[in-house]
Formats: sequence, C-alpha cells, structure tokens
Amino acid sequence: MTAIESEIGKNRSTGPSVQDLLVADSRQVPLSLTDHSYVSQGKADVPKLRYTSHEFAALENEYMWTRTWQMACTLDELAQPGDHVVYDVADQSLIVTRTKDGSIKAFHNSCLHRGTKLRVEDGRVASFRCPFHGWRWDLNGELAEIPAQWDFPQVLHESDTDLPQALVAVWCGFVFVNLDPEAMPFEKVADKLIEHFGRDFDMENRYKAFHAVKEVPANWKVCMEAFAEGYHVIATHPQILEFAGDTNSEYSIWADSPFVTRFINGFGIQSPHLGDLSEQQVADAYLAFSARSARGSVEVPDGSSAREVVAEIFRSVMGPIYGKDLSNVSDSEMLDAHLYHLFPAFAPWAGVGQSLTYRWRPGPTPDTCYMDVLRMMPVPDGQERPAPAPIQRLKLEQSWKEAEGMTGLADVFEQDMANLPKVQLGLKITAKNAKKGVSFGLYQEARMRLIHRHIDQCIIDGLNADHRDVSELTPFITPPG
Repeated sequence: MTAIESEIGKNRSTGPSVQDLLVADSRQVPLSLTDHSYVSQGKADVPKLRYTSHEFAALENEYMWTRTWQMACTLDELAQPGDHVVYDVADQSLIVTRTKDGSIKAFHNSCLHRGTKLRVEDGRVASFRCPFHGWRWDLNGELAEIPAQWDFPQVLHESDTDLPQALVAVWCGFVFVNLDPEAMPFEKVADKLIEHFGRDFDMENRYKAFHAVKEVPANWKVCMEAFAEGYHVIATHPQILEFAGDTNSEYSIWADSPFVTRFINGFGIQSPHLGDLSEQQVADAYLAFSARSARGSVEVPDGSSAREVVAEIFRSVMGPIYGKDLSNVSDSEMLDAHLYHLFPAFAPWAGVGQSLTYRWRPGPTPDTCYMDVLRMMPVPDGQERPAPAPIQRLKLEQSWKEAEGMTGLADVFEQDMANLPKVQLGLKITAKNAKKGVSFGLYQEARMRLIHRHIDQCIIDGLNADHRDVSELTPFITPPG
C-alpha cells in the first residue's frame, strides 16, 4: 500500500471543524448534527463520458430513474380528491393524485388505448380522461368509460383495465414515487434522513412558500455536484469568504445508511483561505451580506464570537417572521448550511436559518437538466397552514433572478450557473491526448464518487435482470479504487 492510499480522505483543512463549532455553540445542538461519519470512496478518476454520452444517459433513464425513490411533489399540493401533480422524469411520467378515500396514488400517465398522455398539467379533476379518444379512468385508476366499448371486447374481458401504479411513500410533507414495484422500501433507503429529521428537525410543520424550476445547460450530475461541496466557494463565491468556512466543511457518509449523505458548511467564521480576521470583521461582513438583518453592523463584545452575536440577531429578526420562539435554537441551526442528500437527486436543508430543498432531473439531452428550488417555511404558531406556492417555470435562457420571491439567493445561483455550461463543454474535450476522467477530491468530493457508484449499481442490476451484457457499461464505469 502506498503512502497516498493509506491516507485517502484523512487530510482536513486548517481552522475549526464543524464539530469544533458545535462544541462552542451557545445553545444545545441537535444530536443529529453530532452524528457524523466518513467512509473513503477511493481516488480513481470518474470517466467524463458519464456526463456527455447519450448511451449512458439512456442507461440511466432505463435503469436508474425507473428504480429509485424521487420526490414528486408536496402533500399540500394534493389537498383534495382529484388534486394531482404530473411528475415527469427522463422519458417517464406519472400522475400523482389524492383519491376519494384520501389515499395518495401514482398512476402511469399513459392511456391504455394508444398511449396518449392523460394529463400534461397539474390541477384538479373528477376523473382522468384521454384527450384523444375519451377513454376515462376514475380517481382510483379504474376504467370508467370507453366510447364505443362494443369494439373492444378484448380490453374489457381479456386484460387488466386499471391504470398501472408506481410505489408511493409520504415523508415530512413530501410525496415520493418509485417506478420499480420491487424497490427497496423508502423507509430503508432513507433511514438516516428519517431518523435525523424525525428527531431534530420539524420539516413536517413546513409549507412550500416558493418553488421555481429551471432548465439548466448542463448534465443533471454536473448541476447537482455544483451544490454538493464548499470547495468551489473560493473561486465562484468570493464575496462570502469573510464569513464562510468553506474548506472547513464537513461531509458525512454513513456505512449503515449509504443512500443518505450530508454536507455542513459553517457560517460566521472566516475562510481558511484568508489571513486572520477579527470576530468583529467577520460579523460586519456577514451582516452586510445577509438579507436576514436590517443592521449593517453590531459590536462583538470581548470574549464573544461573531457566530453567537449574528445568531442572536437572526433569532430576533426571524422569530417574528416565522411566528416562532427561536430563543433555544442553536447557533448552528440559525447560521450553518446543513444539506442532506437522498440518492439520486433530492436534497433538503435542515436547521432553521435555511429552508431550502433541491431536486434535479435529466433534460431532453445529456447536456441539459432541470433543477427545482423550494423554500419550505415553518407554519407560524397558531395559524392555518398556508396554501403551497405555485411553480414558476424558467426556460433555458432565463435567469433565476426572474423567479419572483427568490430574493438575494438568485445572485449566488447565477454565479453557479455561469460555471455549468463551461463544465459541460470542458467535459466533451476527449481528444487523443486529453484527460479522460474527472479527479474528485478525496474528502470534499467523496460523496460524488459514492453517488456515481450507486448509479452504476442500478444499471448493473438492471442489465443483469434483463440478461443484457454488463460490458455495455464498461466505457463509463467508475473504477473501484
């Protein structure tokens, strides 16, 4: 074993770790935040073709997107019987609806006559009627009408006339679907997510206050990976270096829950890339940037930290906005970015200060994808649950700034968006003497390697089940070392 192999993933940045920050917190921190783990994912490069190849995208579409749990909508969007959301992913489509008895079902969005999509928009209906010939199914997916049914005796007497269904799971106000009838139960796949949020983060009592989806000029993995690490801050978001511990971020991979990972970026501390700043300088920079404070400056007393001072300001500002008493909420929950990830493409933030949830899906080509941004706000104490915000759909040429209600977050997102088409184009440089792979960091980007291995396993399992040659995957496979 070489010296490098024996040290894979053991190196860390200078400066306080996330666990150091939790120990110094002015409040008791949730137990879930102290539950951290790292499992080495090796050092081998990941082939560029995984991001650019139509063949690999087709394998993902056939064997990964049809076998994994994906967030389709929020439960609030299915408030009444007949309410439904059309969930499209790759070349699949589902109608996710509430039935008359209150249960949630997900039907394949395809007429059993000639395949027409039954619904192309979200809404509320009494039944699902094909716009082509008028075949109709009730909210339970049972066939209710065939015009000129005398001409279809084989349908009525020799075949199953119910709409085929996908699996459904409901967690913390989100509705998940899985097209594989033999899929591993959601509760097992998402066990660490369920454990942490169920114990420490009240996601159940949140509502969708904002939702925008944008087509992005990059592969879905390129886009997702841009939001999975703090390593890019120094070059992409230099304006936050004075109050963001970018390379001190913590990345958790749990051996007993391999489909859930987590990234924590500490705020209210300076980046290790900068020379020493005073606590006052850190606080001033943070408050000048943040939309959560009307104050441009506040004194940091001797012996206090920028984190505890800024966290207290955020409690005083956000408490009335949320309609919540935040006096006992930890500094970390008020300040830090706690971004969980459920394979393949669902990422909810924990904590109080951050309320975002992300989702990614493939686009019509390997060079495009769709990214959803949701803001899940706490329901104010003593008030009725607000109605979910409508979806704002942004085209490829539009900016996140055009999404009403995204506020200052749009500026940060646009910095990320500026990188993505450059990444996608650079990945296509595969000339004879060009580098053929992507070199992920051993710690900061280890979660990405794990996600790629999960994708491989989905495809390998699917190829084996269909008695296809697994060597089809060889040019794209993520090396084990």
